Formats: sequence, structure tokens, C-alpha cells
Amino acid sequence: MKKLIVFLFLNVFFASCEQRECCVIPELSIFHGDWKLVRITNGFAQLDLIEDAIGYDEELSIDAGTKTFIRKREGSPEEKSTFAKGVQGDLEALILLDEDMYHWYRFEDWRGSNHLVLYQKSFLDAILADGSNYYYLRE
Repeated sequence: MKKLIVFLFLNVFFASCEQRECCVIPELSIFHGDWKLVRITNGFAQLDLIEDAIGYDEELSIDAGTKTFIRKREGSPEEKSTFAKGVQGDLEALILLDEDMYHWYRFEDWRGSNHLVLYQKSFLDAILADGSNYYYLRE
């Protein structure tokens, strides 16, 4: 009987170690998930490309537990970086730590859904003028 109790205890203990509980960092949870590029706008060029007019497929996979940002664009190598929330030029920014770059970000309702809008990527401490806005819809 004693061996059975020890056996059951060890099984429960090791089984619980294998199952990872939710570990999303609360302040990064707004980014967590898979996102699909659905729109690109640029005010200077009067550009507004929607879905198929973009000409390529792009997806983001953002893991707020491991702080991992992955961009997959059709025809381009995968981009991967750790990330953090920060401020650049007095605006909230998603900082790509491994690249020393950032995206300003905001969330915007468009066509009845909330979108993550990333401004064109820029080097840390540099301010990019007249860049494009990339609208991502959570999948």
C-alpha cells in the first residue's frame, strides 16, 4: 500500500510538471496570439491596400509568455525577436530587443473588429516620418 501511495504521488507530481499553466505576462497579454495582415495605409502616398491588394500574406505570432515576436511574410525569411513594451518618441512602442528596433502600436476598430496597428519598423531612438501603418487581425 505504501508503494502504491508513493507511486501515485510521484505520477501526480511529474504529470503536473509537464503541464504548463497559463504563463502569459499580464502587461503583454494584449499582443498575445496569431495575427494576420489585412490592411496597409500610408498617408503621404495616399496608400490604402486591403487584403488581396496587399500582394503578399503576412502573419505575426506573438507569445506573451516567452516574449517572442515572429513575423512570417510570404517570400521572405522569418523574423524572430524577443520583445517588450516601451516608449519611443513619447508614443507606446513594441520594442524588438534582438533587432534594436521598434514599432509604434495602437489598437483600432476597423470593419467591426479590433486590430493591432503597427507603424513601420524603425531603429531605436530614431523617429520615422511618413511610414506605413500595418493592420493585423487576431486569428
